[in-house]
Amino acid sequence: MFKKILVAVDGSQHALRAVEIASDLAEKYGAELTLLAVYKSIRMQESTHSLVRTRKSVEPQITDGELKQAAQEVADEAAAIARDHDIPKVDVVVKHGQPARTIAKVAEDQGADAIVLGSRGLGDVSGLLLGSVSHKVASLAKCSVITVK
Repeated sequence: MFKKILVAVDGSQHALRAVEIASDLAEKYGAELTLLAVYKSIRMQESTHSLVRTRKSVEPQITDGELKQAAQEVADEAAAIARDHDIPKVDVVVKHGQPARTIAKVAEDQGADAIVLGSRGLGDVSGLLLGSVSHKVASLAKCSVITVK
């Protein structure tokens, strides 16, 4: 049923739960698993939020390099969880961009059969005004989307 599963991670509890569920599915179906962390630049006029949990306080002047490193750490943490399962292949991808569009694009590019992501992440205030990333991914994706609570 599933050959390739993409999991979007941001370090939130819901995302870590999504990794567990996606890992179980990948193990059951012998599917490949890709863990994707997407980071977005923070402009000075935005609030001090990030789409990935960093190991330190986020300052408005944080660099893209620091955000990329934080995203890599989040993805690597998720990969460690996934590798505890008997999954044939686990890949880690870190991308810069608008989260929902990037998640849907990577899933399409990789030929994913399913996207698994948390229902609530660490998003910023725009998520409250424009709708959640999970809702946007569900409307943009060309494959099944599993939203985890």
